Amino acid sequence: MSRNAYINKEIPLSKIHEVKADLKRYVEFYEKITFIEDIYAGETVKYAIKKRGKTITTGHAWLKAWNEEGFDGLLRKEGSGRKTKLSEKQFEKLKENIINKQLTSVREVKHEIIEKFGVVYSDRQIRRIMKRLGFGYGKPYIIPTEAPENASEQLKKTPKK
Repeated sequence: MSRNAYINKEIPLSKIHEVKADLKRYVEFYEKITFIEDIYAGETVKYAIKKRGKTITTGHAWLKAWNEEGFDGLLRKEGSGRKTKLSEKQFEKLKENIINKQLTSVREVKHEIIEKFGVVYSDRQIRRIMKRLGFGYGKPYIIPTEAPENASEQLKKTPKK
């Protein structure tokens, strides 16, 4: 049997995710550069892009970006993704509502977003939003504020007869 390895957890997991996301950008950039290298070497766009498991349309887009802007054209532009439907202020309000109303399911949160902000998200996106707001998948349960006086006796194992 193997034992669990000791790991120093001084660096928070959120920082690890942040570094991983930065590295992903460099890996994507590397992939685009090697695609351009293949084109320089005389390969067709179709062959060079299929080697990477991408579509021909993507290959032509990368080639166009290279021809127009060089290296800068292959870098992902900041904020190039889709804009969020809710503002940061609305996300803060949503988090307050989830806590105050003790919403515990995706369905409840989805209904809250539709009711308060008039925006419709898929269940999958609601899960992402909840994760972004710091909510996990744990089952909610009530924690008693006071333990019974005989709590230690209740926790002891019953003796064998």
